[in-house]
Amino acid sequence: MIGGIDRSTVEEEVKKQIDYDCLISHPDSSVAQMAEEIKDLMVDVLCGERSVVSEGKRVSEETARAAYRKITFDHVQYVMKSLVSYPDKISRIDRFLTVSLFNSVYTLTNSTFAGFEYDMQMKMI
Repeated sequence: MIGGIDRSTVEEEVKKQIDYDCLISHPDSSVAQMAEEIKDLMVDVLCGERSVVSEGKRVSEETARAAYRKITFDHVQYVMKSLVSYPDKISRIDRFLTVSLFNSVYTLTNSTFAGFEYDMQMKMI
């Protein structure tokens, strides 16, 4: 129990929220390991043990928690794909993931739409 928050309860909620069983059932064990780390980061943020820093500014705990409660399987998949395709070396993977998860709540729909538009344009050519 951390500050009145039961970590194991939060962990179970996060597992349901992101369809954790589906993520860890991936045939590539590295995907399952990534899912495990992402789940743990989410639990840390929701329990107030880890902060989110975006563009050099610390996001308030309330804002971070509100965003993290909206993260779904699709957001986690989006962040994993972004991580795999990221062209540069990442020095602080934990910070990269926490801010990517936070931002995914606000960018997933537009990113998906932009990809759809691009695919449609390519099919028309």
